[in-house]
Amino acid sequence: MSLLSRVALLLGVVLLIAAAVLLGKDVIDINQLHAVANANRSTNFPSPLNNVLITVALAAAGGFLAGLGLRRPGRPAPGPERGAPLP
Repeated sequence: MSLLSRVALLLGVVLLIAAAVLLGKDVIDINQLHAVANANRSTNFPSPLNNVLITVALAAAGGFLAGLGLRRPGRPAPGPERGAPLP
């Protein structure tokens, strides 16, 4: 595995972890907002939760796919073929 593919893989994993942390934070914030809105007894208001979840899922998938897109397959070192005896 080349250095670039390892960096891309690490970046993809970091982006996925960051997206998961942001997802947890957004869910907590929106649940608090939802509780406050329900205390006012307002009726039939749209919840932004689905939009945030879709946005975070797209960001995570985009980060993962960008990491895969940047991945380069490892190239064998130039020299004798594998299994060939060295002189």
